[in-house]
Amino acid sequence: MKSLATSYINYCKLYLLTIIITFLVGCSKKNDTDKCISIVSAPVTKIDGATTATLNQEIILTVSISCNNGCGQFKNYTEVVANNTSTIQVNTIYEGCICTQDLPTRQFQYNFKKSQAGTYSLRFLQTNNIYLTHTIIVQ
Repeated sequence: MKSLATSYINYCKLYLLTIIITFLVGCSKKNDTDKCISIVSAPVTKIDGATTATLNQEIILTVSISCNNGCGQFKNYTEVVANNTSTIQVNTIYEGCICTQDLPTRQFQYNFKKSQAGTYSLRFLQTNNIYLTHTIIVQ
């Protein structure tokens, strides 16, 4: 009888140890890559701001972008300047695995300032090489 009780206790200890190990392995820290983060180009939908400026005057434009879901936020923009034309691509960051399925419009400020007179074109990428252009004349 004593041997049966000892076997039962050993069995319970082994069973408890198996449950503890399974719990610890199942709750291990996840990789940072599992955070559901992506960065994508966002189409510019609207540009608001002045179209004329004086030399060295800073103009602040409000640029509106369209996001694919509620997790989308403005991240940054890249700009390529050739002569008096700036080509600008806006990037959004999507952070989160569960997002609302709306199509929000986000805004950011674009600062413009030139020290030479001229006509400047700001070309903001919408989609597939289609641009929304904002022209500023500096005098």
